[in-house]
Amino acid sequence: MELDVWQLQKIIRETAKETVKEMLAMQNPSKDEITERQAFREFGEGWVKHQRAIGVLEAPKRKGVYPRSPKIYSRKRLSELKFGVSPLIKNIF
Repeated sequence: MELDVWQLQKIIRETAKETVKEMLAMQNPSKDEITERQAFREFGEGWVKHQRAIGVLEAPKRKGVYPRSPKIYSRKRLSELKFGVSPLIKNIF
């Protein structure tokens, strides 16, 4: 597979974006957290429930010890499931 300069630039740019997202999630994990209600609004309630039903999305963790504590998902994980990896990066492999 032969790459042009502009294709290589796009791949590097997309890789850098993914790296920055990963670093931000590692440095401040609370920014990656999203409540179940926010996940329903952002990604669609039916889609989130379907992903959980088929076993692709792990059950949310409670942010607290009480039964009514908010359920927390990873925004990065939901985004990866919904939109997948960047097509440019996917084409490399």
